[in-house]
Amino acid sequence: MSSKLNVLIPDGNSTWALSVIQCLSHIDNYKLFVLSNEKRTATKFSKYTFYYAFYERSNDESWLRIINSEIEKNAIDVILPVAEVETLFFINYKHRISQLAKVIPLPDLKDFETATNKHKLSDFSNSHTIAHPKSFFVSSEKERQELLTHIRFPILIKPLSQKGGDGILKVSSKSNFPMRLDVKDSPLFIQEFIEGYDIDCSVLCLNGKILAYTIQKGNLKGHNEFAPQLGFDFLKNDEVLTVTKNTMALLNWSGVAHLDLRFDNNTHTFKLIEINARFWGSVDASRSAGINFPHLSIQLALSKTISATTFDEINYMRLKGVLKCIKRRPWFIFKRKFLLNNTEVNMFLKDPLPTVYKFREWLGRQF
Repeated sequence: MSSKLNVLIPDGNSTWALSVIQCLSHIDNYKLFVLSNEKRTATKFSKYTFYYAFYERSNDESWLRIINSEIEKNAIDVILPVAEVETLFFINYKHRISQLAKVIPLPDLKDFETATNKHKLSDFSNSHTIAHPKSFFVSSEKERQELLTHIRFPILIKPLSQKGGDGILKVSSKSNFPMRLDVKDSPLFIQEFIEGYDIDCSVLCLNGKILAYTIQKGNLKGHNEFAPQLGFDFLKNDEVLTVTKNTMALLNWSGVAHLDLRFDNNTHTFKLIEINARFWGSVDASRSAGINFPHLSIQLALSKTISATTFDEINYMRLKGVLKCIKRRPWFIFKRKFLLNNTEVNMFLKDPLPTVYKFREWLGRQF
């Protein structure tokens, strides 16, 4: 392709936007335009961001006018929403987006809401016999008392408004269960704890069929037991793929998704925990393993055929994981080949300013 394709990322302020930009930086013919409702984000300082614009986002109607104006002003070819909030916006307003630009494949509204709502996903899993932990929703003190009469411990209390494993509380016994629960704003989501291990499957689908996928199992914990892993192994697992295929087919899914599963030591089965209907933090790790999900999504938007894709079974480490390993074992810094090929170090060296900005912001929060 001789001319560059103009790609619009409308949510440059999202947690995962920088990882998507870094994936796309490996494709020569993309010119990246980024919008944000924050004046400064890590994506603004990436050398791969050709254009960055800040807008205050007051309501959907004004945002729609801004999107269409940017499409026409910058001759945008493809729109690539990153996070769930923006994905939902484009699902709702796809028929009002300027026809000059294509939008990457997205699921239907009903399927999106099922995947992203813990209550609906639990009911969906039960009705379609998808292996899933027993889940409960408590919206009153009376329901809390009733739950304690039959629930089996240990359990997890999961906040519905947080991400990245933050706020999850593991309760080992009835005596440790909180005396009072705040259910005023929204119901509490409570799930049985499964003895086993976590494993994830990332996919790109079209009409319920998986076109590309990676499977990864964590091997280096983050800042808490439930936080995203800092290191992981990409591996093949037919049972995980079967659960994922069945789930995506039943949802008739289109677009990307990241499925969290857990192996149950007692039943020796893989159970679906949740579905993230967005790009994910380790998306550039998937690219290192051989699957560039943002690039493939753009190709689908342009109605291009995606040939059979497979991924390499590699070990990969986030930048925080590298620092953690160096702190434990200083000689780790001399593993040059691994650091450049199987970690975020190489991207940091190529594009350091976003990470410097994030570190500066972190320091600001601390002090």
